[in-house]
Amino acid sequence: MNAKTPEPAGRATPGRALFRVVRYWSRRWTGAGQAIDADRGRDVMVTEAVAARQGDEGATVNEVADELGIDQSGASRFLTQAVERGYLRKVASPTDARQRRLVVTGKGAKMLDAAHQWQESVFAELTADWSAEDVRRFHGYLQRFLAAQQERP
Repeated sequence: MNAKTPEPAGRATPGRALFRVVRYWSRRWTGAGQAIDADRGRDVMVTEAVAARQGDEGATVNEVADELGIDQSGASRFLTQAVERGYLRKVASPTDARQRRLVVTGKGAKMLDAAHQWQESVFAELTADWSAEDVRRFHGYLQRFLAAQQERP
């Protein structure tokens, strides 16, 4: 069954539909309209996680691991790669000089901008034949769904 083929009625439950969407888009969301290798996808993913968690002081490895839902060692490997490629920078923690935190660089911000533009264009393309009200309502439901996810332990 491909992305264009709907699931049979007996299998088209809300949970299954959600995870089918997740499976389909999990490796495509960074594409910027081109074939993207796994490394580029990880760079976008980890840079996005740092941007979400960095605040004023930068993000810790553990915060990034939590944001990505992976273990600390995996997050550390991904972060090291993104630092080496110039998307992130390590900075000293303002409260503990022994600790390093991560912040998004200008190069990382440009990469995220390109990924976000691609995401918006895909959404617009997929909903092009929807009414403006349907798009607004769907966006609201997505926001509500994400907020509920944040409340889970």
